[in-house]
Amino acid sequence: MSARARVSRALRAGTGLLPPVLAFGAARLVMVEAARAVGVDGWSAASWKHFDSVHYLGIATTGYEYFSCERLGGPPGEACGNAAWFPLYPWLLRPLIALGVAPETAGVWVAGLAALGMLVLLWTAFLRQRGLRGWLVLGMAAVFPGAVYQHAIFPTSLALLGLVLAAALVARGRWVLAGIAGAGVALSYVTGVLVSIPNAVAAFLRTRSLRPALLAGGLAATGFLLVLLLQQLLLGHWDAFYGVHRKGFPAMARPLDAFLAVIDPAFHQVGHRHRMIAAQAITVAGLVLLGLGTAWAGLRRPDPTRAWAVAASLAFWTFPLLVGKGVSLYRSDALVLPVVLLLPELPPWMLGPLVVWLAVLAEEMARLFFLGYLI
Repeated sequence: MSARARVSRALRAGTGLLPPVLAFGAARLVMVEAARAVGVDGWSAASWKHFDSVHYLGIATTGYEYFSCERLGGPPGEACGNAAWFPLYPWLLRPLIALGVAPETAGVWVAGLAALGMLVLLWTAFLRQRGLRGWLVLGMAAVFPGAVYQHAIFPTSLALLGLVLAAALVARGRWVLAGIAGAGVALSYVTGVLVSIPNAVAAFLRTRSLRPALLAGGLAATGFLLVLLLQQLLLGHWDAFYGVHRKGFPAMARPLDAFLAVIDPAFHQVGHRHRMIAAQAITVAGLVLLGLGTAWAGLRRPDPTRAWAVAASLAFWTFPLLVGKGVSLYRSDALVLPVVLLLPELPPWMLGPLVVWLAVLAEEMARLFFLGYLI
C-alpha cells in the first residue's frame, strides 16, 4: 500500500470516529456545566467520586474486605465491607495506579475511555450507515438516563461497553466471543449476568440450535461464577457479595408497585430531586415501550440484533423493579441503554426531540449527582 493510500485510509478512519468523539465531548461538557451550575469543578477527578466510588477505589488499592457490621457499631448478624462491588473495573484501575496515577484520576480515565469506546462501537457497528438517524441515536446513547454514571468513578460505562460489544458479536454470529463479552459485563456489574439472557435468546432464534445459545449465554454467566469463586478464595465466602448487598434489597416486590413508588412524586408537590428521579423513571419506561413497539412493527424481518435488544432492555429494566421498592432506579436505568438499538427506524422528527429531552434530563440529574443527592 502506498503512503498516499495509507494516509487516505487513516483520514477515512478518523472521519468515521468523529461522530462518537463529538457525542462524547458534548455529553462531558453537559456534565461539567451541570457541576459548574452547583459550584463544583467538573474537571477535577475528585468531583466524580461518590459513595460507591469509595468501594471501587478500595478494591483497586487494598483489595476486598468482608467483616461483621459489629466492627462499625452495627448489628453483629449483618455483613459489611466492599464485597458487593464487582471486580473488573477496579482491576483496570490498578495498572494506572501502579504507574503513579492518583486512584480518582485513574477511575475517571477508565470510565471515560469506556464511555467513549461504547459510543465508538455503537457507531461503527450499528449506526454509521443510518445517516441523520444514526447521529440522533448516537446522541441519545451519549445522554441516556443515568449518563452521569458513564463519566463518574463507577463501572457503568464499562458494563455498557461490554453490552454493546456483545450485541455487535451476536449480530455477526460470533457466539463464543459474544459470551466472553457478556462475561466481562457480569464481572463489571452486579446485574451484568442478565446479559446471558439476550445472548442466549438471540443465538437460539437465529440458529434454532441449543449449542450457540449455550455458548453465548453460558459463557456470559461464567463471569458471575468467577466472582463467586474469587470471593470464596479471597474471603472464604462464595456469597459474600450477597451478604453485603442484602441490606439494601428491600425484598421481592410486584414490579408495578415498585415502579409506582418511584414515579408517584411526579404527581405531587414534592422536592425537585424526587420529581426529576420520577421523570427519569417515566422516560426510561417510555423508551422501553417505544422500542418494543418499533420491534413489533418490524417482526416480519428476522433480526438477531432486534431480538437481543428487546431481551436486554426488558431484563435490565424489569429486574430492579422485581427487587423491591426503594431501589435506586436512576442508576440502574443506565443499563437499559440497549433499547437505543431498537430506535433507528424512527423518523428524525421523533428522535430529535428525544435527544433534546434526554440532554435536559441528563443535565438535571448531573446537578443532583454533584450536589450529593444521588448515591
